Amino acid sequence: MFNLSEVISGFNKQKKNQGLFKPIVFLLMSAILLSCSAGGSLAVKNLQDTEAGPIKLVSDKSFIDIVDTASGRSYIKFPIDKPFLTAAVSIDTASYRMASFKFKEDIQSECKGQSIDSISSVGNSIIIKGELSGENCSTGYELILRQDTELSLNFEVKLSKPEFNRIKLLYGSTKDEQFFGFGTQYSHFNLKGKKLFIFTEEQGIGRGDQPITFLADITNGAGGNEFTSYSSIPHYITSLNRSVFFENTSYSKFDLSDENEVSVEFRENNLKGTIWLGSGPLDLIEKYTLKTGRFPVLPEWAYGTWLGLQGGAEKVKRVVKDAKAAGNPVTAIWIQDWVGKRTTNFGDQLKWRWYAQEKSEFTDSKGNPEPSYPDFKNFCADMNRDGIKVLGYINPFLADTNPKVKGDTFTNPMLAEAKVKGYLIKNAQGEDYLITTAGFPAYLIDITNPAAVKWIKNIIRKNMIDQGLSGWMADFGEWLPYDAVMFDKSDPKLYHNVYPVDWARINREAIAEAGKEGEIVFFSRAGFSYSNKYSTAFWLGDQMVTFGTDDGLPSTIVGLMSSGVSGLSVNHSDVGGYTGIKALPAWISPYDRTRELTERWAEANAFTAIFRTHEGNIPGRFHQVYNDADSIKSFALMGRVHYALKDYIAFLSKEAAEKGYPIVRHPYLNFPLDRNTYDLKYQFMLGEDMLILPVVEKGEDEVKGYFPAGSWKHVFTGEIVEGEKFHTVKAPIGRPAAYVKTGGKWSDRIYTAIQNSLK
Repeated sequence: MFNLSEVISGFNKQKKNQGLFKPIVFLLMSAILLSCSAGGSLAVKNLQDTEAGPIKLVSDKSFIDIVDTASGRSYIKFPIDKPFLTAAVSIDTASYRMASFKFKEDIQSECKGQSIDSISSVGNSIIIKGELSGENCSTGYELILRQDTELSLNFEVKLSKPEFNRIKLLYGSTKDEQFFGFGTQYSHFNLKGKKLFIFTEEQGIGRGDQPITFLADITNGAGGNEFTSYSSIPHYITSLNRSVFFENTSYSKFDLSDENEVSVEFRENNLKGTIWLGSGPLDLIEKYTLKTGRFPVLPEWAYGTWLGLQGGAEKVKRVVKDAKAAGNPVTAIWIQDWVGKRTTNFGDQLKWRWYAQEKSEFTDSKGNPEPSYPDFKNFCADMNRDGIKVLGYINPFLADTNPKVKGDTFTNPMLAEAKVKGYLIKNAQGEDYLITTAGFPAYLIDITNPAAVKWIKNIIRKNMIDQGLSGWMADFGEWLPYDAVMFDKSDPKLYHNVYPVDWARINREAIAEAGKEGEIVFFSRAGFSYSNKYSTAFWLGDQMVTFGTDDGLPSTIVGLMSSGVSGLSVNHSDVGGYTGIKALPAWISPYDRTRELTERWAEANAFTAIFRTHEGNIPGRFHQVYNDADSIKSFALMGRVHYALKDYIAFLSKEAAEKGYPIVRHPYLNFPLDRNTYDLKYQFMLGEDMLILPVVEKGEDEVKGYFPAGSWKHVFTGEIVEGEKFHTVKAPIGRPAAYVKTGGKWSDRIYTAIQNSLK
């Protein structure tokens, strides 16, 4: 790009060829104007190197470089051959269906030109000031760069005019710099070359796997894409041992497609964040989580099998008895239907009213009573006496009667109370915001209202904790409409991503106020920055019951690894997946859970933090781990394998609490100098000492994967494989490709424990 001040200054010094001066200036000015209209220009005044204690600004012909004084390492580089900061005024709207958002923006004015008018230092801060300009567009800006702790740079951009609600920052990269993180990413671990967005919403049904994505889009606009996620986070680390975190909460875009630069856009009036330099990826994660929070250590009971069951007290007791008789170390049951079941066109769902269904409300067409949990408090106590913790379910919705069901008898006294007391999110007309979910209409609790927060925390304590629940799924959080009106007048465009974080905080506070910290585990799916400060665990959400790469079993492997980079260090997925398509008959549906899929999913999850099953949205059609004696036996084997790792996982849980390290790790985190690890997607490590190559393709009984440096011992067969190579290894069902690193601190104990579990 052209620098106008330099061009004019240069021509003012020319004394020769006066006859050519005017036409040359005219041609150059025309070129400059064309350049400005196309992409804007940067005018720099009084550019000089500046030092502010631990940091300094160093400039050359291409970049302004912000450098750590002691080490000489670069935090961030801004180009000076073009604007690195631009702003705009835009009117944004979003269509909203099933928490899948489609955005439309109408740019009113855009400042594409930038000037740097002054650079100064104050204490530990360097301050860059200037103007952003364009047609009918201007605002002052201030960029503040400050180091507070070693190898940590805080940055902030302030615009002088509040009407600007779009801000874009450009900074340097290199061809070799790779990008990892951004919260839970299901389709890609290495984001180099990608253009992604950060916004918490339903992940979508299919997310690119076909034909289901196409069908979900044309019926409900809910197919999703490769970047839709329940818990995306504006944080990443790079292979240059740099970590960048933005505090902003709006919808944002990260453009990593240019190998020489990064472009970041937020729909806000400012930017604020932190850049860390580290010795490696784990060091960077430790620094990031020191700021944003870490998960507590899992309680002792959490290391066994969690059976996800529905169907009432008698069925639950029977399935648990059979599982334990087969040698499955069941330590918890997760009964999401403790509140009662509601059958819809989507499948088996729940009565979103937060108290136990202790007696049947109706009978089915065959005269069978609805499943229930009589005397729920004593039911929990009985299970506890047998060494089984009981977990339930809650979300921030309150369900209503379904007008599509003739004669629907559903009632919800909690909804009636919330309406009277004004505890619900409002729409633009001031009415309680009716939201259509997958099965029935419902209303979101307004958790910006202190009275509503106190009310729902009291429900959690009295109806859940005091009844004997030791944990629950704290579902949803990503459904706040873009045009919602809240009690505290928060801008929904800025609060949307914060809602799931506050929902987790409320659950955590309810536990603390009951004096149960460290005893109760709730697990979240929706999240954003600082979720790791409040949630006690995460799970990956509602994957399809398929081997699909974008929304089936393979996607959970990528999701586990990517989420750990951004602080979600205790994570897992539903064994078997969740989502099938009820509208398709079972005899033609490719979206019914098979035994093979369930067993392969169990093999992968046996080497993660939490080993929990889910019956899915169509339990009667899906394969279940308790369907028959063989299924019970094979699942019990994986349960014993997981339980054999309890001491190791407990160590990793403590490490996650103290350092923020993820329990499940991408190989890059342990082998950052090995470039072969950068693009691995479907293999993972458990801590430092285990390498897992799960089978994620239908019909396969072997798997190809990369073995990093060292030698690796198969925990089932004892076979040794040498590292720094790709190998294809056998992986029949029941003998997954799981290895320990020879010489690892935990390797011998892991190998012995797993061998004992097979006896």
